[in-house]
Amino acid sequence: MKHPMIMVLAGTLLATPALAEDPIRVVANAPEPTAVIYYGDLDMARQAGLDALNGRVKKAARAICLPSLNDPTREWVRQTECYKTARADGYAQAEALHAASMRGEVLVGAFTLTGQ
Repeated sequence: MKHPMIMVLAGTLLATPALAEDPIRVVANAPEPTAVIYYGDLDMARQAGLDALNGRVKKAARAICLPSLNDPTREWVRQTECYKTARADGYAQAEALHAASMRGEVLVGAFTLTGQ
């Protein structure tokens, strides 16, 4: 009797969506700071979906551009510029996805954010 319950539990765990994990993946070995932001779990046709994606963009930009606030001033200025650029790029991509979804276009599920 224990085996069927184990099988059901295992099936439930395997069926859990991958997005139960963090929807942001930082790529450490890229030539420049990069993050992949997943949005397949968001309804991009709604403002709430856009707001949630913008929150992910902000978190990803922080992760790739502001690893430490204890750096010398010159490095901090470079990191701040990276953050602003990455965030602006991510917000523009999110807005374009929202507009495409409003037009009924099919969306892929992730985009790449790069810090410079």
